[in-house]
Amino acid sequence: MKQKAWEKAKQYLNKRVLTVAGICLLLAAAVVTNVLLNRSENATTETAKALQGKNDATSVSTVTDPSMGFFASYREERDNVRTQELAYLDAIVAQGADGDTLNDAQKQKLDLINCMELELTVENLVRGKGFDDVIVSMHAGSVNVIVGADALSDEQVAQILDIVLRETGEAAENVKISTAM
Repeated sequence: MKQKAWEKAKQYLNKRVLTVAGICLLLAAAVVTNVLLNRSENATTETAKALQGKNDATSVSTVTDPSMGFFASYREERDNVRTQELAYLDAIVAQGADGDTLNDAQKQKLDLINCMELELTVENLVRGKGFDDVIVSMHAGSVNVIVGADALSDEQVAQILDIVLRETGEAAENVKISTAM
């Protein structure tokens, strides 16, 4: 009888010990995961601070000059913002993020570069039609064209619209053409 009671107690203690050991292992895994995530977060924060410091230093020296004119200052501001966006995406790629985040960052970077190329192409083609200054701004499902002219004739709007539709593949209802003057 004592033997059976002892074996029952032993089985009960073994289950308890295994349960406590399992909980300890889970707790240790949670602590390790937390430490690793904090290191990754600190690295991300330090990278962002470094980039911010770099951008603060450059943004002070590249404040747009009011005498530059609308088109030149817009291009300079657009270039500064794009440079900053690309730097942030590069930081995400460089820190070794998880697969989905890495793929998303690379896709955003390629989309941004494609957008930059299309904007430049459209701007140059519109300039080729005799306009001195042109700005093209592309976003998902929208293209804005600002032309340096007092007014645009219907024929000029049609020429610009034809270039934008042909080069970007956007629908006509997503294209806005306006003058800066």
